[in-house]
Amino acid sequence: MLEDVLRIRAHPLVPGNIPIYGYIYDVKSGKLVEVPAATAAGRAR
Repeated sequence: MLEDVLRIRAHPLVPGNIPIYGYIYDVKSGKLVEVPAATAAGRAR
């Protein structure tokens, strides 16, 4: 998950002022579970 957010953040077509969040969808419960390290890495600049 963290690697995915870092890859998106580094892409030249993604503006730095747009935040990128990291969540995992739990198919059993239907809940979104935040991945704090991924959300922190995707913080807007």
